[in-house]
Amino acid sequence: MKTFFFVLAAVVACAFAQEEKYGPPAPYQYSYATEDQEGSSTAEESTDGSGRVTGKYTISLADGRQRTVTYYADETGFHADVITNELGTESKNPADVTIQSSAPTGPEAALQFESQRVKAKASYNVPVYAPVHARF
Repeated sequence: MKTFFFVLAAVVACAFAQEEKYGPPAPYQYSYATEDQEGSSTAEESTDGSGRVTGKYTISLADGRQRTVTYYADETGFHADVITNELGTESKNPADVTIQSSAPTGPEAALQFESQRVKAKASYNVPVYAPVHARF
């Protein structure tokens, strides 16, 4: 039993004795592209090891919607430029992001996709009353 506790204590001591060492960020670069029946997407990202990360991704759907995001992140934070034609978006510049939208807004969007709108249906059947003839 003493041997078991000695081995256990040695393992615990080794686990605490190992110190994780972190160095400066290593340069890296990656990219990918994919395509299927629903659309396609691409992405790329890189850093030179200084702590600044730059990248870009694009999503293109079969129905014509598209979004491209170009970004960088450094000691000042995350900054992105978004170019899209997705419904419900509008051009604006919140925080450190710029959004350039070519999507129609408001009434234009409603009219453009009126044919695709789901029409509401009654959730119950209205009772039908037939006249009853009185017998005397």
